[in-house]
Amino acid sequence: MNYKTVSLSLPVLLLFSGCSGGSSKEAVVKPARYTADIRRTSFGIPHIKGNSEGDVGFGVGYAYAEDNLCALADEVVTVNGERSRYFGPDGSRAGYSSTNLETDYFYRLINDEASLKQSWDAQPEEIRQLVLGYVAGYNQYLQQTGVANLPGDCKGGAWVRALNERDLLRLMRRYAVEGSSGQFVPAVVSAAPPGAPAAAMRKAGGTEPNVLSAEYWRRLHSKTGSNAVALGKDLTDNGQGMLLGNPHFPWKGALRFYQLHLTIPGKMDVMGASLAGLPLVNIGFNQNLAWSHTVNTSAHFTLHRLQLDARDPTRYVVDGQSKPMNKRTVTVDVKQPDGTLKSQSRDFYGTEFGMLAVVPGVAGWDRSNAYALGDANLNNHRLIVQWYAMGRAATLADFRKSIESVLGLPWVNTLAADKDGQALFMDVTAVPNVTSAQQAACVASGDQELASQGVFILDGSRTACAWGVDKDAPQAGIFAAASLPVLVRSDYVQNSNDSAWLTNPAAPLTGYPDIVSRQEYEQSGRTRIGISQLRLNGERMSLAKLQQMVLNNRVYIAEQVMDDLLRICSGPSCTGLSAWDRTANLNANMGYVYFTGMWDRLRGQPVWKVPFNPADPVNTPRGLNVDDPDIAAAVRMALAQAVNDAEAKGWTMNKKWGDIQVAVRGAKKIPIHGGDDIYGVYNAITSTDIGGGLRDVTDGTSYLQAVTFDKNGPVAQAILSYSQSSQSSSPYYADQTERFSNKAWIAQPYTEAQIAADPNYQTRRITLP
Repeated sequence: MNYKTVSLSLPVLLLFSGCSGGSSKEAVVKPARYTADIRRTSFGIPHIKGNSEGDVGFGVGYAYAEDNLCALADEVVTVNGERSRYFGPDGSRAGYSSTNLETDYFYRLINDEASLKQSWDAQPEEIRQLVLGYVAGYNQYLQQTGVANLPGDCKGGAWVRALNERDLLRLMRRYAVEGSSGQFVPAVVSAAPPGAPAAAMRKAGGTEPNVLSAEYWRRLHSKTGSNAVALGKDLTDNGQGMLLGNPHFPWKGALRFYQLHLTIPGKMDVMGASLAGLPLVNIGFNQNLAWSHTVNTSAHFTLHRLQLDARDPTRYVVDGQSKPMNKRTVTVDVKQPDGTLKSQSRDFYGTEFGMLAVVPGVAGWDRSNAYALGDANLNNHRLIVQWYAMGRAATLADFRKSIESVLGLPWVNTLAADKDGQALFMDVTAVPNVTSAQQAACVASGDQELASQGVFILDGSRTACAWGVDKDAPQAGIFAAASLPVLVRSDYVQNSNDSAWLTNPAAPLTGYPDIVSRQEYEQSGRTRIGISQLRLNGERMSLAKLQQMVLNNRVYIAEQVMDDLLRICSGPSCTGLSAWDRTANLNANMGYVYFTGMWDRLRGQPVWKVPFNPADPVNTPRGLNVDDPDIAAAVRMALAQAVNDAEAKGWTMNKKWGDIQVAVRGAKKIPIHGGDDIYGVYNAITSTDIGGGLRDVTDGTSYLQAVTFDKNGPVAQAILSYSQSSQSSSPYYADQTERFSNKAWIAQPYTEAQIAADPNYQTRRITLP
C-alpha cells in the first residue's frame, strides 16, 4: 500500500493548563511518537488505524481539525470561560440563550482546578493516551496550517490556539452537564444573597418556559432528542439483529456529530459518529453489534429548598444545625468597547447539596429560603471510559456489562442489537438516588406535580432528604445499575424520548421512582407512530423497511384528527388540506403548513374526541371533538389564523414544503423534509424563519444509521444530514446534506476490502516524531 507521509515536529505539547485556558504558567514535556493511517472514503469519512490508543487519538484529532477546527476552537473558548475576553460580554454561543459573560462564569465555576485534576486522575492509562494523542493530532494540523490560513471566522483569530488535555476534560464536563446544570447557566450566575448585587437577568420571551417547568424539558428533548429501534430475530427478515439510530441534535456547534472509523488491530474496530473533541465513537457499530442513544427522561439534577439562618442568609439550617455556605469568587476578563480588557468578578455560593441557583418566580433567594442545585453528572468523570468500553464489546452481554459497571452515560438511553438477533434497551445513567419514599416525604405537596414530571425540589433542611448512597454505584449519590430499567427482547425495543415505560408495550417497565422513569402518562406522537410502525402483522422487517420507517415523514397527529377537521372545514384552504398527503415530505402541499399552524394554537387544549387512556396509551388521545360547537369554533379560528400567517409570509397556495424549509449552504438552499416533534413527525426537524419566505434548519435528524449483519459482519447504511465539515470551503460541507434531501442512504465501508474499494479512497500516514 502506498502512503503519503506527513511528518511535522511539534516543539512542545502543552499540558495541565490552569482554568484561565492558557494564561497561567504551564508545564511542558516532549511529546511521544505517534503514527496513524488516515484512509478517507466517500463523503470524507476517515478510517483511522493505529497500533495504540495514542496513535488512534492522534489520527482523530488531526482528521477532525481538517474538517472542523474552527468549530472546536470556538467551543474550547467557551469551556475555558473566555468568550467575554474575545467576543465581548453580551453575545452568545450558537444555539444557547445565555450571554458570553454568563457562560464564562459558569464554566469557570464548574471547570475549576480541583475538578479537572480529579477527572484526569480518574482516567485509565488507555483513555489518557487517547486524549493526549487527540491533542497532539489537532495541534499538528494547526501548526502545519497556521492560524492565518484557517477558513472562515477563525482565520487569524487570537482565540485559536494549540490544545492541551485539560481543554478536552473541560469539554467532557460540558457534555456531562448538558442535560442538567448546563441548562441552569443564568440561574446559577444570577444567584446572590439578599442585599448583594445581583447579576442582570435577561427577561425570557413571552412564550419561553422557565427551566423548572416540564415544558422546558419537553422542548429540550425535542431539540436534542432521538428515535432508536433495536430489532431481534423474531421480527427481522434475516433472523439477525437490526438497529435504527436517529438522533435529533443541533446542526451547529459542539453537539454536531462527526463520522469516523477507529481501528487498533486485535483490540478495537468500531465505526459510527462522535461529538467534537471525543476520540471515540458515541453511536455506532462493530463486528458483532450496533447501538444508538436517545435522550432519556430521567432527572439528572434536583433542587434543594434551603431553610436559611434568620441571622445570616448565607447560612442554612440542616437538622436544626446552622451551617455556612462556601463562597467562591470567579474572575473573568471582559473585552471593552475600545478593545481593552477589564477583569470582572462574581461571588458564587455552594452547599453540601450543590451550588445556589435562582429561577425568578419559582426559586428565589430571600431571608427565609434559597435553592441549591445538585447535579449527578458534575462528578461523572467516566464518559470517555464508557464509550471506549462499549466500542470494544465483543458480545451484547459484554456491552451490557460495560454500561452497568462503568455507569458513565450522562443522560441517554442505549438501544442495541447484535448479530445473534438480540435486542437490548438500557436506561442506565447517572441519576440522583431519590426513592419513591423520599419523593413522598421530601417533596412538598405543591411540588409533587412537578416531581411527577421529572423536576424535583427536595427539602434541604433534613439530611433524610439528601441523595441516598448505594455501595454498588461507582459514584456517591446515584442509583446503581441494578435499580435502573433494562429490557432484553427477541422482537423489539424502541424509544423516542419518552420514559422506559413503553419500551415494548408487551413488557411495560414499571415500578421505578419518578426520577428514573414515569409511567401511565400521555406519550409523544413520535413514540406512538414508532410503536405503530413496529406492529408488522406477521411480516418481517427488512433493512429497507426500517430505513423507510424513519423517512416516510408521516405526520402522526394529523392522522389522528384530519378526518374530523375536514368535516367542518370549508373554503380554499380546506381544498389544500383535503389534497394534502399528511406528510412533511418535500412535495407536501400547503396543507402541511396550514395544519401545523392550526395545531400550534390548539395543542394543550381539551380538543380530543377520545382523551388519553393509560390502559390504551398507544392509541389515545385521538380525534377532534368537533361535535362540540365551542371546539369546532376554536378549530375554525385556529385554521383561519394559520392561513393568514402563511399568506403574510408570502406562502401562496402553490408552494410545497420543500420550497420553504431548507438548509443554507453558502449560496445553496437545499430543500429539507421532516417536521417538528410536536406534530408527531418521526423525522423530527426544527427550522426557523430567515426571511424571504424561507426557514433554515437548526435542529433535528443528524446522524442516521441503519445496521444489520450478515456472515461477514455489519451491513450499515447511514447519512450525516448536515455533512462532515462545518467549513464552507470543504468538499464535505454540503454533500451529505444533498443526499439527505434526496433520502439517498450511503453504504458504510467497514471491512478493509470495502474501504480500499471505495471509488474516492485516499490514504496517508501521519507521524509525530
